[in-house]
Amino acid sequence: MGSGVFSLVPEERIREILSNLQAFTGLVIQLIDSDGQLLMSFGQTTNYCAVLNKHVFIRDECFTLHKKAGTYAQKLGEAYIFSCHANLNHIAFPLILDRILLGSVIIGPFLMDHPDSTLISDLAERQNLSPGMVLELYDELKDIAILPPAKVSQLKKLTEQLLAPLLPGERALLLQNQQKMLQQARINETIQVYKEENYTDSLLFFYNKEKELLEKTRIGNIQDVKSILNEIIGHVLFSEGGKIDAVRIRAIELTTLLSRVAIEGGADPDSVFHLNSQFLFRLYEEQELEELCLQLQEVLESFVSCMFQGKDKGNPYIRKALQYMSNNYNQHLDLKAVAGHVGLSSSYFSTLFRKTVGISFREHLNWIRVEESKSLLLGKKYTLAEIALSMGFPDQSYYCKVFRKYVGVTPGQYQYKP
Repeated sequence: MGSGVFSLVPEERIREILSNLQAFTGLVIQLIDSDGQLLMSFGQTTNYCAVLNKHVFIRDECFTLHKKAGTYAQKLGEAYIFSCHANLNHIAFPLILDRILLGSVIIGPFLMDHPDSTLISDLAERQNLSPGMVLELYDELKDIAILPPAKVSQLKKLTEQLLAPLLPGERALLLQNQQKMLQQARINETIQVYKEENYTDSLLFFYNKEKELLEKTRIGNIQDVKSILNEIIGHVLFSEGGKIDAVRIRAIELTTLLSRVAIEGGADPDSVFHLNSQFLFRLYEEQELEELCLQLQEVLESFVSCMFQGKDKGNPYIRKALQYMSNNYNQHLDLKAVAGHVGLSSSYFSTLFRKTVGISFREHLNWIRVEESKSLLLGKKYTLAEIALSMGFPDQSYYCKVFRKYVGVTPGQYQYKP
C-alpha cells in the first residue's frame, strides 16, 4: 500500500518534509497508508501512549482511528483536528490523487490546555482502570506537549502549506465538486416536493422564506441558511421553468439584502461593499446555472463570516462552538458539553469564549434561543410554555425573563405587537 502514497510523491521527498516538520514541532509525526498501516514515523512515542498501548488499548485501535481521521480529512479536503480515544489531540492531513485517498499524515499527540482531572477520570471510567494505572498515567501526562489553540491553528495551516503542494489542484477541485453536487441534490429534492404538492403560492412562499433566510443569517446558523437558500432556488426554478435569468434576478436581490444584514450585524462596511461589488459582477456574468447557485452560496458564507469575524477573531474552536450552539440550541446544552465537542477543557473554553465573543457562553446561548423563538411567537400556533421548552429553556418563567432582557418586551407583547 505504501507504493500508492509514493506514486504521489517520491519517498525521499516526503521523508525530508516530515522529518523537518517533526524537528521543528517536536511532535510525533506518522505517515500511514489508506488502510491505516504505518509507513513512516518520526519522533518518540510518548510514555503516556506507550503505557496505554501496553496495558489498555490494542495497538490496532490507534491505526483504525487514524484511518478514520484520514478518511474524514479527505471528505473535508483539508487538515482535520481530532481527539483520540485517549483524549489526546492530533492533526490528520489527507494525501489524495484523483480523488482517491492514498494515505494520511498524522501529527500528535498534544494537548491544547494544561490537563485537569477530567482527562484521566473520563478515560478511567470508560476503561475501568485501576487506581495504580490512573496514578501512572497522571505521572506520564507531564511529557505531553501543550499547544494553545492559536498555535494548533497555526500548525494546521503550516501543515497544509507544506503538504498541499503535493496535491496539485486535487483539494480545490474535490471540494468544489462536492459542494456543487450536494447543493444540486438538495435543490432537486425541493423541486420534487413542489411538484408533488402542486405548490402555486410563490409570492407568499418567497417572502416567508426570504424573511427566514435573513433571520438565520443574523444568528449565523450557516447550515440552516444554506438549506433555506436551496429551498428558495428550487422554488424559483420550479415556478420559472428552470430559467437561469430568474435565478440570477433573485440572486442579485438576495445579495443586496444580505449585504445590508451583514452591516447591521456588525460587519465592516468597506469589506461588505467590496464583496458586494465582486459578487454582483460575477452573478451578472455567470452563464452556468450550477455555478450561479454555488456562487450564491458563497455570497451567504462570506457575509456571515464578515458578521462574525469580529466575534470569533478567526479562532477555529470558537467558530466550531458557535456553529454547534446554533445547530443544537434546542437541546440540553451546557458549557461542558460544548467544550467537550470542540476538544477543550471547560475552564479554558469558558475563558476563551468570553474573551473572543465578548459575552459569556450562557448569554450567547440564551440570545440564540430568544432569536429562534421569535418566528414561533409570530406564528401563534404554540403556547409560551411549549415555545420555552422547544427552545431549550427549563420553563416558561425563565424564558419570559430572558426574552424581556434581550428584546425589551415580554414574549406575549412581542407576539401580539401591532
